[in-house]
Amino acid sequence: MTNIRLFYGSSKDFHSLLIQNQVENPTPFMELIRQYNVKVRANDTMGNKDAEFIRDEIGNVVISTDDFASVTEHVISNFSNIVLLGHDIENLYIQNPPKRVEYSIRANFDEEEITEAKSPYFSPNTTEVTKLYSQLLTGKVVGQNNAKRESCVGLYKAAYHHQKRPTVMMFYGPSGVGKTELAKNISSFYHGKLTRIQFSMMQTEEAFKYVFGDEHARPSMARDLLSRESNIVLIDEFDKVSPSLYNVFYQMFDEGIFEDINYRVDVSSCMFILTSNFNNEETIASTVGLPIFSRIDQKIKFRKTNQG
Repeated sequence: MTNIRLFYGSSKDFHSLLIQNQVENPTPFMELIRQYNVKVRANDTMGNKDAEFIRDEIGNVVISTDDFASVTEHVISNFSNIVLLGHDIENLYIQNPPKRVEYSIRANFDEEEITEAKSPYFSPNTTEVTKLYSQLLTGKVVGQNNAKRESCVGLYKAAYHHQKRPTVMMFYGPSGVGKTELAKNISSFYHGKLTRIQFSMMQTEEAFKYVFGDEHARPSMARDLLSRESNIVLIDEFDKVSPSLYNVFYQMFDEGIFEDINYRVDVSSCMFILTSNFNNEETIASTVGLPIFSRIDQKIKFRKTNQG
């Protein structure tokens, strides 16, 4: 029987899981693919049908998020064949499997063979949020005390009410006043590196593929969210996002679930920080529209540093 461990979360936590289970010298996914190709080629060219019945015993196989990002669609479609053909695997560890891979696993293995684990994302209580506020007041970001206070008010409310949907904040104001730096400080408190999404760096077609999914080798927002180290997600320069993508965001902010053609990810416990160069809330509402505007829990103004 194969023990299958499906893990959803960051590479750092996946590595910790492997250490905890004393996984040493695992067989990489690329080696399974190579062996599969050799067996298939032997069948096709030599008519050696016995090749598929020759089974190698393997202790541990580890498949990471990066492995899925580096293979072709054919590998994803034939995942179970690649794993099963000619192998008796004792332990199979899989990080952030695409939907088709997970469906294939559940179709070919019994439920008792499959266990799931997730990154243990830090979620502060109200006392810890108060501690964060004290740290921010003496932190690297100069001034912006009102922004620091309002940010912590939003976090405090979410902690107090045990909120089960994302907390959404918009940091708005001129460039170079500490919006991104404050987001980094908050993420550090949440015990992980900030997940930063920058739509201003993408052309419209590229942004669509990033949001809705494309070939596995291409970057995707869903994969980035699945692999996040903390529950703090920065969407930089939200004022540069194409209006045609807003529908995706207000569904995600409402339901706490994001799904593209390859992945499904739970973001219900995330805090989304949207930065922008808007000057006031009226401009925000008229630009992003009321459906998005109404889903932003805190609109937090950043001022030039000489304004406090």
